[in-house]
Amino acid sequence: MKSAPPGWLPDARTGPEALIKEARKRQRRRWLAVGVAVAATLAGVAGVAAGVAGHPPGRPGPRGHPGAPAPIPRSIGTTLVMWPAGFGQCCGPVAVDNLGTGRLAQSRQPAIGAGDFQPLLAQAGRWLVYAGDGVATAIADDLTGSPRVLGPTPFFAPAAAPGRVWLFQVHHGRQGPIRAWTVALSGGPPSQPVTLPAGAYLPAVRGTDAGLLLQVPQGLALWNPGRAPAILPSSPDSADGFDATSRLVAYGTGCTSQSTAPDAPQDPGAGYDTCRALQVLDVVTGKLISFPAPPGTAGWVPNGFSRVSAISRDGQMIAAYAAIRPQGAGQARLYVMRIAGRSRQAMPVPSSAAYLFARTAWSADDTWLLYQGPGGHLWAYQVTAAKVAVASSVHGRIQRR
Repeated sequence: MKSAPPGWLPDARTGPEALIKEARKRQRRRWLAVGVAVAATLAGVAGVAAGVAGHPPGRPGPRGHPGAPAPIPRSIGTTLVMWPAGFGQCCGPVAVDNLGTGRLAQSRQPAIGAGDFQPLLAQAGRWLVYAGDGVATAIADDLTGSPRVLGPTPFFAPAAAPGRVWLFQVHHGRQGPIRAWTVALSGGPPSQPVTLPAGAYLPAVRGTDAGLLLQVPQGLALWNPGRAPAILPSSPDSADGFDATSRLVAYGTGCTSQSTAPDAPQDPGAGYDTCRALQVLDVVTGKLISFPAPPGTAGWVPNGFSRVSAISRDGQMIAAYAAIRPQGAGQARLYVMRIAGRSRQAMPVPSSAAYLFARTAWSADDTWLLYQGPGGHLWAYQVTAAKVAVASSVHGRIQRR
């Protein structure tokens, strides 16, 4: 394994600055930079990465309040990887919070880089893959060993095959074709490169069991080399994505742009979308499930792909926020739905009202949904028992940025 020298770039014409500018040009922009949240695995237990801010030392955590829920049980077996993300806050050292032991540690690895590219960090088998110093880099999920440079680009996406990732690079300037190839995180030669279809643009979402999930002018598409892109039903802009796995793609339809009021208590003038329905597509069977926005809400709020862990690891449930009226206040409430089964009912998560761009993640065994609860503290909801718990340590305070 080896590390990339600071500032190392293979070619000024196709360096990360040019790629980022191209992504900015082609992506529908948000008026507010937001944090990120992705699934990860650390030291043998599943975890997540999220935009966070530590609980101020010396202040009592939520356990000090009368009537507070029980602490998150240590049997949850989950480790969190967290870092600040937002205006001027990405990314710096990460916090590694083991919910099983209650131990909090700070680490400079992975050294996540800042940028408009997504994802900033993703899990691929027993590795964490991240963008740093203008290159795609991998490190063992227990954060041991030296980082391993995968390729000279900050644009990557998880592949459908375990232990592999897609890398992307623009050739012949910012307007040139996009070349893509996969690499094995355990080592070995890369795959033969392919050229993405004309009109495709970065960032790509991820590899799926039915092809590479791409952004094209018509919306989202599944693509395999030698074939034309297959546009997803009622396909949206990628900004209206919720989450994607190798088999399931969750995205919003009937989406409109909104903004918080100039005098909103949090993020005044921030732009966001609300969607009338949340669609979950099985890319293998073609089955499409639709969840209408909960009654009384202003619509589902997509955070964009590669930023949250919304779909449970077993593909049975999905969590999403819906905007609370009035929309100018910039608040949302968390709901959970069952993908399997006939019910399309959105079940509200207790004590989950939060400002926009809050983050979610599922525990290692899919039994608990982790989210931002009252006071910005880390809470957990056990779906099967309809029971809530809260982080017991003073560092269990999670925020949108």
